[in-house]
Amino acid sequence: MKKTFKTFALMLLTAFAFSSCVDVPAPFNVPDKGSSSGGSESTEGTPVTCAQAVELTNALADGATSPETYTITGYITEVVGDVSRNQQTFWMADTKDGGRIFEAYWANLPEGVSAFTKGMKVKITGKLMKYVNPNNGSVIAEMKNAIVTILPDEGGETPPVEGTPVTCAEAVELTNALADNGTSTETYTVTGYITEVVGSVSRNQQTFWMADTKDGGRVFEAYYANLPEGVSAFTKGMKVKITGQLLKYVNNSGQVTPEIKNATVVVLPDEGGETPPIEGTEVTCAQAVELTNALADNATSTETYTVTGYITEVVGSVSRNQQTFWMADTKDGGKVFEAYYANLPEGVTAFTKGMKVKITGQLLKYVNNSGQVTPEIKNADVVILPDDGGDTPTPPIEGTDVTCAQAVELTNALADNATSTETYTVTGYITEVVGNVSRNQQTFWMADTQDGGKVFEAYYANLPEGVSAFAVGMKVKITGQLLKYVNNSGQVTPEIKNADVVILEQGGDTPGPTPGPGGDEVTELVNGGFEEWVSDAEPLGWKSASTASNATLSKSTEARSGSFACQIAAPGTGNKRLATQEITLEAGNYTFSFYAKSTTANICQTRAGYVPVNGTTVGTYKYGDYVDINNNGWTLVTYDFTLDSATTLCLLVMNPKDSDYSKSQNVLIDDATLVKK
Repeated sequence: MKKTFKTFALMLLTAFAFSSCVDVPAPFNVPDKGSSSGGSESTEGTPVTCAQAVELTNALADGATSPETYTITGYITEVVGDVSRNQQTFWMADTKDGGRIFEAYWANLPEGVSAFTKGMKVKITGKLMKYVNPNNGSVIAEMKNAIVTILPDEGGETPPVEGTPVTCAEAVELTNALADNGTSTETYTVTGYITEVVGSVSRNQQTFWMADTKDGGRVFEAYYANLPEGVSAFTKGMKVKITGQLLKYVNNSGQVTPEIKNATVVVLPDEGGETPPIEGTEVTCAQAVELTNALADNATSTETYTVTGYITEVVGSVSRNQQTFWMADTKDGGKVFEAYYANLPEGVTAFTKGMKVKITGQLLKYVNNSGQVTPEIKNADVVILPDDGGDTPTPPIEGTDVTCAQAVELTNALADNATSTETYTVTGYITEVVGNVSRNQQTFWMADTQDGGKVFEAYYANLPEGVSAFAVGMKVKITGQLLKYVNNSGQVTPEIKNADVVILEQGGDTPGPTPGPGGDEVTELVNGGFEEWVSDAEPLGWKSASTASNATLSKSTEARSGSFACQIAAPGTGNKRLATQEITLEAGNYTFSFYAKSTTANICQTRAGYVPVNGTTVGTYKYGDYVDINNNGWTLVTYDFTLDSATTLCLLVMNPKDSDYSKSQNVLIDDATLVKK
């Protein structure tokens, strides 16, 4: 009896282990052969096509199974894996070349059939299941352990499924109107040109970006689209039409990707009739800022705009044929309007400072966790214009002249967290510099005298042309709108955010770098300098009781400050995390910062973040953007986040795996700080 029970338990354990693997599935329960075609009478369900089955499945809750039984008729388009215990997995569609539409997961082979083959016409019966991959959130519409009948192929294939025809630009608008991570109920057919292919072919699928013109950049994504019959790979320049349901994908950083997953693709002849590039309402950079500021926080304009100006600063390197830059109406106009991950035009390898450009897209008023506003267009189409030399710089903006003391009085008269309607120019001396330069900005305190202390704050003020950093002792005038900032503890800071700065006198020496941005230091983060070690593989205070800690660590003498830094080993194929011990923080706005450096000449990436923890159970991981780092110097990485209530969490440093947007190698971390603003 014990032997029988152990055998049965082992079988159950084996089945469970194999069923947990998405890429290499294993059979589920195997019905009697008599229930398959060729045996006793089989159960019939409500008849549906493959496309209808997908719609019905998508309407289910994640991981749910339909209460009703369905019978789906179609063609086998791909067989996955070998036969195991008289079962085999395959994909099917409503036509022979329809790609991977619906999955029959470990379907039962009918009596006398040794294996399923591509091209067979079949009907499968069972309950629909909406399977969601826990690793990446991808959805598979499937039927498990289906009863299968092989049908004669009379040659009467149904025509390919068509959706409402739209352009790429129209598809983006429709997608943006969806809820975050929502899917359209309607099916659409999007026609355009492939502008970039992402990754290689995997299981007869490949991802690409498309646009309404061949040089239109990355406008709409076909995520793991199905390769048509006879096509071995997608290539840049192909004219295609893709069909499926629109998805508004939003990642952890809030970046939106308009896409169709697992689209059916038809390659069209390119008759050379490209549509003209999309144009929007023409505005200057200054006008674009005014229009953006009138939007609600994190809202996007319904209208499309074309903004013309000069690139004044390029941010980061090219990534997947995109690059971020700031622009202004004049070459020396500073950081006025941002083109966030703008599309590089055909034949242009990188954007450069001084280029005259026009960018087209929808305006976005981006507001981060600290309340800082960035007027921008995401994923803009860019045209590089000839520089006709007509750069007539406008005079710098001037406001009402006030001293630091007067600016404090005016600010205190405002409502909490309110901004003045009038623009002011505050003149004084820099008395303290807070943090390092980030994206050509730096924070400092100023007063009416050199020894006047911290009277008025210039929060992330813009560095003037040719100035690498602000320094204590400089005499400056700063221009902008006054802000009465009040934190959760009721502390008031009189300030100007993103002020334009003119240096009147150079003053004293530039102070040395500090570990991170300004704010009230949170002492719950211990050993941020990595000077204390429990062992050579564990820095004090940097070991979680949960699975948040999964990186291999080592002590390094290549430190930014002090004697030691922490090295995170290269992760290879899986993300690795350096996590703090569990700490409990009160509600409020925080900035977690650290310095990072790669260990080779190759550029790699890192991310900052946190994860809530309940005992040893982790919640949802939250991260900032990927930040490029190299071994030429230490790069400051910051992450702003807000806690609505007291939370126990681990702060995180991610060393990401190899992917299309990150490279795996050893990285060094030093001088971590946590501040509450």
